[in-house]
This record gives sequence, structure tokens and C-alpha cells, in this order.
Amino acid sequence: MRPGRNYFKRGISYLKRNGLKKTLWKSAERIQMDTAEKDYVPYHADERTLHAQRNREFRHPYKISILVPVYETDPHLFKKMLDSVGDQTYGNWELILADASADSSRRDIVRSFLEQYNLRCKDRYGSPFDKVTYVKLGENKGISGNTNEALKRAHGDYVALLDHDDILENTALFDIMSAIEEEENAGRDEDSIKKVMAVYTDEDKITSDGSTYFSPHYKPDFDPVALCTNNYICHFFAVDADLAKGTGGFRPEYDGAQDHDFILRCVEGIRRDQIIHIPKVLYHWRSTQGSTAENPDSKLYAYEAGKKAVADHFKRMGLDVKVTDTSHLGFFELDYALPHDPVMCITTESYRRLSESSSELPGDGYIMILSGDLAPEDRDYARIMASCMCLPFVGCVTGKIIGRNKKIESAGFDTDESGQIVPCFNGLDRRFSGYMHRTSTDRLVDAFSEDCVLVRLDAVKEIYPHIVLKDGFDVYYMARAEFVRKSV
Repeated sequence: MRPGRNYFKRGISYLKRNGLKKTLWKSAERIQMDTAEKDYVPYHADERTLHAQRNREFRHPYKISILVPVYETDPHLFKKMLDSVGDQTYGNWELILADASADSSRRDIVRSFLEQYNLRCKDRYGSPFDKVTYVKLGENKGISGNTNEALKRAHGDYVALLDHDDILENTALFDIMSAIEEEENAGRDEDSIKKVMAVYTDEDKITSDGSTYFSPHYKPDFDPVALCTNNYICHFFAVDADLAKGTGGFRPEYDGAQDHDFILRCVEGIRRDQIIHIPKVLYHWRSTQGSTAENPDSKLYAYEAGKKAVADHFKRMGLDVKVTDTSHLGFFELDYALPHDPVMCITTESYRRLSESSSELPGDGYIMILSGDLAPEDRDYARIMASCMCLPFVGCVTGKIIGRNKKIESAGFDTDESGQIVPCFNGLDRRFSGYMHRTSTDRLVDAFSEDCVLVRLDAVKEIYPHIVLKDGFDVYYMARAEFVRKSV
């Protein structure tokens, strides 16, 4: 059993919610995943790399304000969090601590921190006392209210969110600054807004005693659909300070999922190319007794707040979307209002004949292409898939294909490291949910199979010999649109 995980409590909770059969399959998948990650060790830069980073000159060395709401933090873990900031190789940061604890004992730890890092902080970015703001709050305003107290005191170009007992990799701010500068130097066209508005990184978990790292979360590049099924961005998130303040900050009615609500509001008004994903584990989420990292059941209210945050996001977009729980806490199913427009359904073989003469296809509407040996699990599959088209960027929708061996053939298609288009989760047992439950939650994917795709025709650039979407349109993977290969 991996340390830092209360399997017994988690298993009992899952059993109560989902029954024995699903719990047994969940346990089998959990064992398989633990085996796969048993040798996981996070990357730590060597001293030569750290030295080079500390001496790197940036053309625009933006200041990053790190916001930390503090409440009754274990002094030892609080000190570890501070050290992870003090050890950053990029120096233009400020740390803002909003302490709502009953006592002021952490103030002394902050004083010691300033003394310990005095020489390191006296760099070209200012004195150590310019770097740390410690605010003793007169009352506990909750996670949102306390974070807002830190936000209003931020003077940086970007603000970043750090929990009071978590740890940053010491290259985290450097990697963020490097990614921003690289993107700004990428030679975008003059009509593009050049400033990067948001950055996020991969993360993992760390045991309370700091002895073990586990559960690395390798995130996708920005995906507006996946973000509505789960707050996959979470940690480490940095956002343009004016944008952060312009949203109104954090809202107490979403406490427990206040970061999900905040991130959704931040990304609603910006373009995807202004959001950078750094594919490195740069944030270590502390797994302590009672935390959601250690026991997801400890804060069930957080998942209700998450559903509310997503539902309100869709309302702001003017869309009618019902957000419901899946069997996995914190992961949601999206039910869009069914369209009234009819869907033309044809077989793959018929499509191939029609596509040779594009004049035989209508110029708009939807067409569902399905291989003759695939049987849908839901008779209303075409309208259910077409419901995703309420999202203006969706050009086509694909589903989950189950082979005759009861294993997944594809759950969408993505591009691998060599640039090849490959089926997602090929060979996985259909009863498994996959890495981060990605077979059982909706998301955007890179490609689709013409064995199973619903196409919005006005989004199509080419139909022969294969369907090619126009620029700006995406492929939507709908998890509950399941199709099974018929027995021979």
C-alpha cells in the first residue's frame, strides 16, 4: 500500500456510493495504477542547472506574487512551504501571507525565514523585506476571504496560488518565467495579444513527512471541456494580476472549489493561446490527515461547490447544461440540452461512397457516420452526441468504441510523443476509467475514427478522402456515447 493514502476509508466510501461490483473493479484498477507508478521519482534539477538559472537574465523579468492563505498550519510544514519559496532560482517574486490562525506563532517563523534567506534575497530584484508581506487577519474569513486579503496586497505582474503546507519545486518560478518569455518571443502576428495571461504546471502529491512523492498528475494542454468535468489545472496556477483582480477574486459561496470557480472565470475572457501548460511536475501537494489529497471524502461539500462553479460557468456562457456527479468524486458529467435539428445517420461504407462527390452531402446540419458492425449502447446516441455542438468550437464528436474482447479500442485519438495519431486507452478493460478517469469523462481530443463520428458539416474543410475540420474547430470525446463491436 502506498503511503499517504487511506485506502480503507476511500474504499468504504466508494462502496457506499457505487456498490460492490464497481468497487471491486475500481480496486483492481487502483492496484494496477499503483504498480505502474511504484518507481516514480520526481525530477529535481542538479546544482549546475540551479546555478545557471539563478544567473539567467530575462528581457522582461515579471514579478510573481505568491498568495498563501494561512490557517492553523503545522509549524513544521509551514516552514517547509516557506523554504520552497526561498529556494526559488528565479528571484523576482513576492510572498504574501494572510494568516487567519488564532495565534501569531507563525509570525516568528516568518521572521526566521527572512533572516535565513537574507543573503539570497538581496539580489537585483530588491531587499528581502520587499519580498514578504505577512498579514495577521483579525478573523478567519474562510479560504476565499483570506486569499482575497492576500490578493488585494499583490503588486506583481502575475499572481500564483500556493497552499500553506504544500511545496514548490525550486525551479517552478523560473520555468514559468521562461515559458512566458519563450511564448512572447515566438513571433506572433501583430493582431495577437502578446502577453501570456495564465500558466499552469503538472503536480504530484507528497506524504506528510515528506518522504515519498506519488500520484503524479500529467495534465493536458488547456482543454475547456476537461476543465468543466474536473479542476485538472488546480496546482500550480499563475495568472495575470489585472485579470485576477478584474474577476473580483475568490467567492466564498464556492469555498472548497473556490480555485475551480476562479480559474473558470479567469479563462472565460481570454484565448487558448494565452494559456500555457508547462509539462513538468513543479508543485507538490501535501497529503495530510483530513486533506482532500489524502482522503477525498473529507470535504464532500467541495464537490458540490465544484458542480455549482461549473454550472454557473455555463450559465455565463448562455448554455443550458446539467452538471452531475460521476462515480468518481470531483469528476462531473455534462448533459447538454438535446438539439431539435435532425441528424442524418449513415454507415461508414455509405459515407465513403458519398464523399467521392461532395455535392451529394448537405452543406449544413449534422451527419453521423457509424461503422455497420458497431452497436450503440443508447438508441438516442446521435442526438446525445449532437448536443455537444452547442459549444461553438466543436466541429465533431466521437465516442468510446468497445471491441469484441470487451476492451476499449479507442476513447478518442491523441498525438503521441513521436507525432503519430494513436487511439487513447487502447486495450484497457472497459470497466476501468483510465488515467485520471479520462475514459469516463468528456474532453477534447486530437482526432477521431471515421468508424464513429458525428460531424457538423459547416465545420468541415475537406470530406475526401478523409474528413478535415476547418481551423478553430475541435474534436469532442463524449464518454457516455459507447459503441460495441458486434459479434461475428
